[in-house]
Amino acid sequence: MYGRYSFRDWHLVSTEIKELITDPTLISSLQSLIGLDLALWRSKFFHKKSGENGTGWHQEWGDFDGEEIGNHKPSLKPKQERRDGWWNLTVWVALTDVELDCAPLRFIRGSHKKQYPKTMVPMTKSEFWHDPFIDCKTIEDLVERANNYTLVLDVDTSGLFENYQISGKSFEDVKAYVRAKLEKLPAKKTLGVDESQEDIVTIPMKKGEFVIFTERTMHGSLPNTSTNDRFAINFRVTTTDTEIYPFRHDGDFIDGSNLDITKHSSLLLSGKDLSKTRNSYT
Repeated sequence: MYGRYSFRDWHLVSTEIKELITDPTLISSLQSLIGLDLALWRSKFFHKKSGENGTGWHQEWGDFDGEEIGNHKPSLKPKQERRDGWWNLTVWVALTDVELDCAPLRFIRGSHKKQYPKTMVPMTKSEFWHDPFIDCKTIEDLVERANNYTLVLDVDTSGLFENYQISGKSFEDVKAYVRAKLEKLPAKKTLGVDESQEDIVTIPMKKGEFVIFTERTMHGSLPNTSTNDRFAINFRVTTTDTEIYPFRHDGDFIDGSNLDITKHSSLLLSGKDLSKTRNSYT
């Protein structure tokens, strides 16, 4: 749908995924928290490989603007009177068993009441950094993954090797070159989290279990030290009076994750469409 490799919004092209994340049990739980008029605007698969590091502490105060890769392009624009309340929730569904050694989610209890400071750092030092070389065994692997957008999700690496002479270089030379290039890209880092002073909750889950949370809650995951890969999917639900991808009303269809959302549509989960500008509900 997006014309390139992406873990995003497969519910728009897969009936099975759509059925999973529109289950009545989930919808009734969401309605009890933010009301009856609900739209599903985004979903994303998560594949945490065996041996992969965890995701650092982060929170989202509602705009979903792509700061994790250095962008600033808000995906949501709620009504002004909703900004101090909850108007977007995330549901995270385990697609495999998630034991303590298999990258479970962690939350800081009560952190949704405080907006932590943040700064921009080199991408390789952000809480979202994942080792892009974990499945690469050869230089050819690196080049192929860079060209097909699978090296670093949501970052265009297709031109990474255009002006680089690979001939005569070792695998370690090429990895060092790639890392140096990625270090020049900015990404968000959360400040002010002292784990020794926080009430941290770690949540192992069985396949099919889910957790609902506001992304104002500080969250992250432990590393995957098991021999199994961990799979999950999340989806994000907002009230239908929220503008979704408001920049597209000005003819701009590239979102904060560098995806062309021309073919994107939101899914009306329940209630009425209260938006003043049409959000393209399916």
